[in-house]
Order: sequence, then structure tokens, then C-alpha cells
Amino acid sequence: MSTYTIEELSMEGPQYAMAMLLECIKKGEPFVTYGEISAELEFHMEIDKIFTVQIGHVAGTLMNEILKIDPKAPLINVLITRSNGIPSIGVAGYVARRYKNNKLLDWDNVTREKKIEIVERERELIFNYSKWEEINKQLFGSGAKKKLRAKSGKEHDYSGNYGGAGESKEHIKLKKWVSENPSSIGLRKAFGKGTVESGLLSGDVVDVMFSDGPSFRMVEVKSCRSNDEDLRRGIYQCVKYREVKKAEHLPYVIDVQSILVTERELNPELKERARLLGIKHKCVSVNKSK
Repeated sequence: MSTYTIEELSMEGPQYAMAMLLECIKKGEPFVTYGEISAELEFHMEIDKIFTVQIGHVAGTLMNEILKIDPKAPLINVLITRSNGIPSIGVAGYVARRYKNNKLLDWDNVTREKKIEIVERERELIFNYSKWEEINKQLFGSGAKKKLRAKSGKEHDYSGNYGGAGESKEHIKLKKWVSENPSSIGLRKAFGKGTVESGLLSGDVVDVMFSDGPSFRMVEVKSCRSNDEDLRRGIYQCVKYREVKKAEHLPYVIDVQSILVTERELNPELKERARLLGIKHKCVSVNKSK
């Protein structure tokens, strides 16, 4: 296994963290997680495993360099967060100094509501600050921005590279299996066999829909072909299906839940995101992994 030192991480990492933050700001995304930065650095530094807890050194080094150029720059490091969107204790010193409140140094004991209030205040400043590109160019040039790995929004469950004309046989097989085995994904017997490819009024098509009459279970499946980016997409597809189904039945309130069924375990960050969004997850083995 390749190794690294904190010094090497702090020297190499900030340029990529900054590039990822600039993409986050440009696209209006909420934050960049420690895990996402860790994965990007593993790729560029050719390291097998970088512990996410050590990304705090990257975030701190980056913020220190920014403040040397502009001491009043918004605290962009608050956008580097855990999976729940809240930064870790590494931001404590920065927010305590910025808000002249030493109580914030005890970050772990600051209430969740207070943390969110501070981050929201900084986020507004961050997204309205006009000098990020200038600072990035001064600190790092544009090399890291050009090297960032592109995120594919395409499904890997279709033939060809990142989406082809036909649905993969693995995806088809998994949908069919789920529709015929409701108990295996935690559904009670009353739901019976599911409907494969059930349409919604939004034009979306749910992979498998179960209903016992008043209740609905919307299932999105991701076969062994799917990578982490596709699994992340699946979580948000589940959110969409759930809310559209609720909207279809208004003004009546229905019992509707979304379930993500995958053939790979979700990584810790995706697992936490699914939990926060109220998306149930079930990992099954139907196809052989590629």
C-alpha cells in the first residue's frame, strides 16, 4: 500500500480541494465532503487509502493560504463537510476568530442549529464573493482544475460507456428479481408482486412499484455495473419518485416510501446521505459482479 505524510497531503491537497470548491460554487452545489476530497487525492497522489479525518489538514492549509491573500475572505472551508453537510472541528478556530466568540472553539458542543446558522451565513458570503478565481490563480494556477475527474451523470446500468441505447441485462434481471421477491427487500406479504417500470405523472419511470392499495413502495435498482456516482444518483432518484407520488395524490396523504436496491454496498458517505434523506437501502446479490 502506498503511504503518505501529513506534510505531503497538506502540500499537494489544497490545490485539488480548491478546484473542487470552485466547481461546487459554480454549480450551486451545497458542499464538498471530506470523503470526496479524499477520493480525488487518492487518485491524483496514487495513494491506496487516505483517511478522511486527515482532510482537515488540507482544508486548514487551504484556508490559511487564502487568508494571507485576503484576511477578510469568506470562510470557504465551511463548505468542506461531513456527509451531513456540517464541517468538523477543524473550522472551530476560524469561526471563533471571525465571529469573536470563543465559545465556538468548543465546536463539538455547539448546537447543530447554531452550526447551521454560521455555515448558512458564510455560504451566502462565499457564493457572492467575486475573487475566488483570482485567488485560485494566484495560489495554484489552473492545473488542478483541468485535472479534476469528471463526474458522470449517466447510468452505468446501460450498455456502452456511460449510457448506450439498451438497458443492461444485469439491470433487467435485478428489476425482475426485486419485483418477484418483495420480502427480500423488507416488504410485507400484502404488497404482492411489484410492477416493473411504473410510470409517474412527471414522466419518470420507477424501476419497480409495489402497492397494497393505500400504500406505495417505489424501488430504484442499481446493478453491479453501477459505481459510486451512479449510486448517489439513485438516492436522489428515490427522493424525486417519493415526492412526485405524494404530489399525485394531493390533497390526500398517502403512505409512500422509496427504497434503493443495489448490488454494491453504499460507501459510508452515501449511506449517511440516504439516511438523512429518509431513503431505505437494501443490498442484494443477483448478478455476478464484473
